[in-house]
Amino acid sequence: MNSEKKSPSDTNTPSQLDMEVAEAFVKMGTRDAQAPIEAGLAKETMISLMYRHADLLAATAKSTESDILKEIAMHLSGYDIKALYEKSGIEDLRALGGNLMTAGRLNLAVKIFEFIHSNGLGDTDDHIDLASIQYGLGHKLEAKGMLRSYFRENPIKFDPSIHERRKAAATIIKFSGFDKTQYKISPDKDSGYKRYRSGGHFMLKHLLNDSDFDVYSYTVCDGNIFEIPPEEPSDLMLNTIADADTEHASLVALGEFLKDKTDVNVINHPEQVLNTSRDKNYRRLNEIPGIRFPKTARFNTEKTTPAEMTDHIEASGFNYPFIIRETGTHTAVSTELLHNRQQLTSYLSNVRGDSVYAIEFVANASPEGHYTKMRFFSIDGKLYPVVHHVDEVWNVHGGNRKTFMASHDWMVEKEKQFLSDPASVLGDHIYKRLEELPEIIGLDFFGFDFTLLDAETILIFELNPAMRHSFTHAENFPYMRPYLENISRAFQTMIERRAGCR
Repeated sequence: MNSEKKSPSDTNTPSQLDMEVAEAFVKMGTRDAQAPIEAGLAKETMISLMYRHADLLAATAKSTESDILKEIAMHLSGYDIKALYEKSGIEDLRALGGNLMTAGRLNLAVKIFEFIHSNGLGDTDDHIDLASIQYGLGHKLEAKGMLRSYFRENPIKFDPSIHERRKAAATIIKFSGFDKTQYKISPDKDSGYKRYRSGGHFMLKHLLNDSDFDVYSYTVCDGNIFEIPPEEPSDLMLNTIADADTEHASLVALGEFLKDKTDVNVINHPEQVLNTSRDKNYRRLNEIPGIRFPKTARFNTEKTTPAEMTDHIEASGFNYPFIIRETGTHTAVSTELLHNRQQLTSYLSNVRGDSVYAIEFVANASPEGHYTKMRFFSIDGKLYPVVHHVDEVWNVHGGNRKTFMASHDWMVEKEKQFLSDPASVLGDHIYKRLEELPEIIGLDFFGFDFTLLDAETILIFELNPAMRHSFTHAENFPYMRPYLENISRAFQTMIERRAGCR
């Protein structure tokens, strides 16, 4: 292969592939054998075929695959994104970028959204898409910094076209935060790649049908709420910030903003959310007769070695085995049960955040070796049963439901009983004690996981508003659906009542 650089005149010389393509066209009868062969004929042919194939894909409702081919063809032909924007407009450009992102073509999609961003054409969703793609490409600090700068100056999101179409029953300002939360992208088995917000908030997807409301979304970031306060009059403020660790700064800022606004109607006041960190739950829930919350302490891992932190945790009275997890994490992604000093030091050597929780391990297995985790949601002062999960491992999690729990009929029957009549499973006196929690906690919406140590003692594992409400488990356990629908209905009813719609 000749590795010498071509002179400028060589760019006008047909390549061997150009000549072979021309010969093929002559044999097909679509080209005159005497016609001069243009340099780049093969490339132009390939581009033309890609566009034609893209049109065929679009005609068969395969828009994602069509957009991918068009994007590649566009780059090969020398067209730039600016030309595509000038030809098709921002909506088509945005749709192309979204389809490329869904298909996992992140290197192509990022160019679309970077063009939108750099030319000042983007809205909040465009910036979130760009940050998610950047994160997926490994540019995590760039993604975080770009989105932080945007939210500081543009905290409010509202779609005026919705308001123009109908008269809303009420106006809601929905608060979220951007402190340690991150927007990411990951493959989804059903819908290709999708963006999502990791941690810090509770999800409204199955809780609120907002079609009857004007919903303004406000992102609290770096104190912007004091410089650009929400000015629209609202019937209700809905705080979806749910994690006192991940979004601590956002909760503090929002709480300070609301401090002198005593006439404001707020769902989940941030000051009450701040009280649901694991260490604060330990200090206050153990004061309630009949309730036990495992001893929990927070340890800052910055500016200390794993060995020094190991000494510190052991000196704080934690005896092996005990549980450790990074603050601000959920679904057990960082949770481990440690049995000795070596395991603790090894864990601390791999901590990514700046602090951890050490948590007392309270033995709670049944005589048969089973572990039980029950969950309630509290909505507007009333308890709604969610799960009664029996497992063979101490860290009870939903993944084992389809295998272990589903293979034991009595476990399924026990859950059915709990969902239909929780007091019959817990005992009236235990259930009444749990019914007192909403007033003690002071939140309009939260969830808590627990089990029974004996006939008189409730062991609470976790309590906060960060628990996810979804219908995932109902796909394999359809008897759960009516009770999950009750939760969705109760939340919607609470919002309508508090917003003055009922």
